[in-house]
Parts: sequence; structure tokens; C-alpha cells
Amino acid sequence: MKKTYLLSSIIILTILLSRVASAEIYSTTTIDAIKQTIINIKQQATEQKEILKEQIASGTANTQQELKSSIEIRIGKKLDTQKLKIANVFENSIQNLKDLISRIESRISKMEASNIDVSASKNLLDIAKINVTLAETELTNLAKLLVQEVPSFSTSTIKNTERRIILKNINSQSEKTKSAIKTAHKSIIETVASLKVGLLKEKEAASTSDTVSTSTNN
Repeated sequence: MKKTYLLSSIIILTILLSRVASAEIYSTTTIDAIKQTIINIKQQATEQKEILKEQIASGTANTQQELKSSIEIRIGKKLDTQKLKIANVFENSIQNLKDLISRIESRISKMEASNIDVSASKNLLDIAKINVTLAETELTNLAKLLVQEVPSFSTSTIKNTERRIILKNINSQSEKTKSAIKTAHKSIIETVASLKVGLLKEKEAASTSDTVSTSTNN
């Protein structure tokens, strides 16, 4: 009897030990799998980060190339990096003015649809467009000057004189371009102010109409 009981106990203990061992193996395997998954996720995140950096760099390069092409097409010649940066400053300013004009045109269309008189604003906008075109012309003239090769400072009086004249012309044209952009910007501000006046008059007219209507009904 005791032998049978002892044998049974040994069998049960063996089974329990086997299950415990299996559980330990399963637990270790699961932890290793989780660790590997975490490593894979980190690796994927790193790869995605690098891809994103490349896409951003590519987008920036494409934008710069578009600006470069726009200016170079205008003058039909290439500019070096430093001179291109100077031209891009003005180019970006002019593009911003064009974007504002597009928004103003959209606003004018909506106001016209509401039967608001915007004739004065449209005239001012036409002037603003002309001034933006003049600013573009000044930028073209500047870009043509930037194309010139500026001699390095040297012991040669002739070379130094040539260098001084070229730089003076570039500075002078830069000021003209800047002034033209300011004039165009001022014209756009006047156009916006005109639209605000038109809206104010419309509100005052509507308010007066409502007052008269109320008085008549009373």
C-alpha cells in the first residue's frame, strides 16, 4: 500500500515538475518574443525617421530649385548660390504679394455676389497689380546685375574700380527693388482698407434701412 502511495506521489510530482518546467520555458520564450518585438519597432521607427528626413530634404531642395528656375528663366542665365539667396529674398516677397492679391480677388467676388459696391476697391487692386509687375521688373534688372562676375579685391586699380562700380550698381538696384515692393505692398493695404470701408457702409445702410422700417411699422 505504501509502495503504491509512494509511486503515485512520485508520478504526480513528476507531472507537476514537468508542467512547471514547461511554464518556465513558455514564459522565457514569451519574454524573448516581446523583447524582439520592441527591438523591431524601434528599428522601424528609426527607418521611418530617416525616410522622413530624406523627404523633407527633398521637398526643400525642390522648392529652392523652383525659385531658382523662376529667377533664372527670367534672366536666361544662372546665378551662384550667394547671389541666388539675395534674389530669392525679393522673389519670396513678391510671391507673398501675389498671394494676397489672389485672396483679395476672392473676397471681392464674394462681396459682388452680395451686391456690395466694390468698384473703388477693384480700381485700387488694378493699381496694386501694376505695382507688383513693376516690382518684378526691378527684380529682373537686379538679377541681371547679379549675373555679373564681381572681381576680387586686388592691387590692380582697374580691377578695384570695376569691382566698386558693379557692387554700387547692385546695391542701387537692390534699393530700387525694395522700394518697388514696398509701393506694391502699400497699394494692397489701400485695397484692403477700401474693402473694409465698403463693408462698413453696407452695414450702416442695412442698419438705417432696418431703423426706417421699424419706425414705419410703429
